[in-house]
Formats: sequence, structure tokens, C-alpha cells
Amino acid sequence: MKQERKRLFIDIKTSAREREKLINLAVENGCNTVVFSLKDPFFKSKSSKCLKLTKRYALNIEAGGRDLPLLLPKRLFLFQPGLFRMEHGRRKMDRHFCPTNPKTISIIAQRAHFFISRAMEKMDAPRIFHLLPEEGHENTWCQCPACRAFRPAEQYLIAVNTAADVLAQFDSGAQLVYIDFDREPDAARVKPRDNLLVIG
Repeated sequence: MKQERKRLFIDIKTSAREREKLINLAVENGCNTVVFSLKDPFFKSKSSKCLKLTKRYALNIEAGGRDLPLLLPKRLFLFQPGLFRMEHGRRKMDRHFCPTNPKTISIIAQRAHFFISRAMEKMDAPRIFHLLPEEGHENTWCQCPACRAFRPAEQYLIAVNTAADVLAQFDSGAQLVYIDFDREPDAARVKPRDNLLVIG
């Protein structure tokens, strides 16, 4: 029988001491899974108290969270603004990006490859990743001529599908969690990949 995963999401800014307290408290309350940001030092560490704790309690390790912005570094905006979302005719560096730009998709795939490959070393099957949009800005997407053909939920799904394709290359049994906030699913033109796991 498949065990239900009860998750503790660890904020990347949480100190080492606070992490220990949180994990101990979570385990006492029936938690069996810890989720670290794709960028978290946990995935680079060879030895840490946090790593020892997760092993001692035989916790499932998952990666991700509100990590979608990690896949397109803001520093690229200065020289390649076309990678980023358009609002009222102007490119914006904040929030999300332009998912119909092939260069954007290429960078997202490269970055997803980097973060997924690094995280996988600390994860056991079945591996689960999370790739969620910026909280409170789920509908803040690109309004360029090409992107106007897609609703915000579809633009988000284009990006998530790209990462899901990369994940499938590493592990065909791994899953990527995403939020389904599409209010018109019957009209969707973008279909989720088979390795996506929906919440919401």
C-alpha cells in the first residue's frame, strides 16, 4: 500500500538550528517528507546535521516549491529583455517570463537540468519535484502577441511541461507537482505531460 506523504516545506532562509527544530517537531506530528527548494544548500551538502536528521528518521526528500523563477535568472534581462514577460507593450523583469519565446524555453530546460540533476543525488524513488509559480502572481504572465493566444494557466503549463520533459530524461518514474488554476479546462490548448501531478 502506497504511503501518504505528509510534507514539511523548508524555507531556504531557515537557519540550520531552526531546521533541526522544525524537522524534529514535524516528525513528532507525523510528517514523513521534507521538501527543500531546488536552490537549497541541502542538495550541495555532503554532511550536515539536517542531512543526518533526514536519514535518521528515514524521511522522504522532495525538491522544489515556489521555484519557477529560478529557471530564468533576472540578470539576463539587461541584454535579453525578450525572454521576459510583456505588460502594456513593455518587458518586465518581475514575476514570470515569456514562455512562447524559444530562447526562454531553452534556458528553462538547461536550468531545470542543472537543478534536477543536483537534487536527484539526495532523493530516493519515487522522486517528487514541485514547480509552483510565484505566490499571489499565478495569473501574472506575458501579454506579448504570441503569448496572448494562451491563458496564464496555459503559459505556466508550457514552462512546467518543459521541466517535466527534462525530469523524464533522468527518471521515467519521477513526478513533477504543479498547480492547476485553469478555470476553463475544457478549452485548454496545452496538455500536461504524463509525469505531472496536479494540485489545486
